[in-house]
Amino acid sequence: MPGGATTSLRKDGLSKSPVAYLDFTVNGTRLLEQLHAHAAENLDYVGVIQDAWPVETVAAIERLLGQCPGDLPDGRVSLYVCPECGRLGCGALTARVALEHDTVTWRAIGIQTDYEEDILAFGDADDFPDIAFERSSYEHVLRRELARVRPLTVGFEYPYQRERRLRRKRLTRLLRRLIRRG
Repeated sequence: MPGGATTSLRKDGLSKSPVAYLDFTVNGTRLLEQLHAHAAENLDYVGVIQDAWPVETVAAIERLLGQCPGDLPDGRVSLYVCPECGRLGCGALTARVALEHDTVTWRAIGIQTDYEEDILAFGDADDFPDIAFERSSYEHVLRRELARVRPLTVGFEYPYQRERRLRRKRLTRLLRRLIRRG
């Protein structure tokens, strides 16, 4: 994925499989690298924009653009999620997205799940400040990515969905044969 990043298989066993994703860049540096530098623990997350999960990617971009409410109960938006399943229950790096006239700001970056109200503050507020983007540039990049990814969702099936569909099809054929014999 151009401009992206890839998780790696690590000796500590946190990532089971490599995942390619588009990372956010702030002042020329990947945001996840900046977060790693300030984290008290090892961060095993991937960005929410990736081809492997096109349906979720479209939803994530729409949330980042303010077109949809946040994906967490308190309205916050996930930026990085579990590399294995993308579920918020595994924990996610989240922010409150503020869309202003000329600026988009990611405030109070923290670690949270969708089943607990608590948000673990990410570092010291003075140590890791809010992140601000020039709004027109931010929207241009995200809209371009949305236009690229949205067509990938047409007819898209995850392996479990395909298997379920094929199982139903086989079962339907079997039932029809049994009814004809019956």
